[in-house]
Amino acid sequence: MPAMMREALRQAGRILSPAQENSLRTATALAKTAFEAGDLYRTFINLQPSIKAGLLGPNAGFSEASTQATELLSNLSQKGLANLESLQFQLDSNENQMQSLFTLLLGQRIYQYDEALLNKYRNTLKEVEKNTELISTIEQAREIEKAFLVQYARGGKSKTVHAFTRLALLSRTNAKRELILQELRRLKGSDFELPNFEPFAIRTWKDESGNFSISAKVVSISGSNVILETEGNEQITVPIIRLGKEERELLKLIQP
Repeated sequence: MPAMMREALRQAGRILSPAQENSLRTATALAKTAFEAGDLYRTFINLQPSIKAGLLGPNAGFSEASTQATELLSNLSQKGLANLESLQFQLDSNENQMQSLFTLLLGQRIYQYDEALLNKYRNTLKEVEKNTELISTIEQAREIEKAFLVQYARGGKSKTVHAFTRLALLSRTNAKRELILQELRRLKGSDFELPNFEPFAIRTWKDESGNFSISAKVVSISGSNVILETEGNEQITVPIIRLGKEERELLKLIQP
């Protein structure tokens, strides 16, 4: 009899305390909002503490909070599977490769709770990495993923906006810039536009006094200095502090 009772309890699932029930209900509400907004990573991280605590899963229980959370987690997995199938098609057809690779990389962070789905994402990436023509695109997608993840740290939204803006301005490919701009508009609003600054284009740089100027483009920023290259291909190193206010503000946009 005791063995039968233990098995019946196991199948019935875990009984949550009132505190656990409230915690799971709050987490599920936040995760649902994120899911409906298309933010799959935030959906996962809102549910992650409950997953780790064993409040979700096959034996989580049948309370209202458990049922709703489990259903949402299932919907997240279904969305992940659909995204994987879609991006595989897009990669094969060379369509939206940057977006597809970004989704593929992010999926390996989102679906940690679903081993089968996680392995599908990992195996797909391994196959993609065999294509030497995509090496550069994969690296660019990794840069975007890194900037994307900053927003989930404390006070990270403003840092992510800066990281995305910097990547977009320094991007030499339209596909990368368009994907970043899409993320920036999600964060800042649909009317967001990048600052009017092309670092690799020749422009007039003035010093703080306004008496000295030079036509050049940015090569790189190293510490407190910027390396500029003139139209005659001469490179000069200029302390940023010596430049005019407008110039310093522009360089802030692309400083790490």
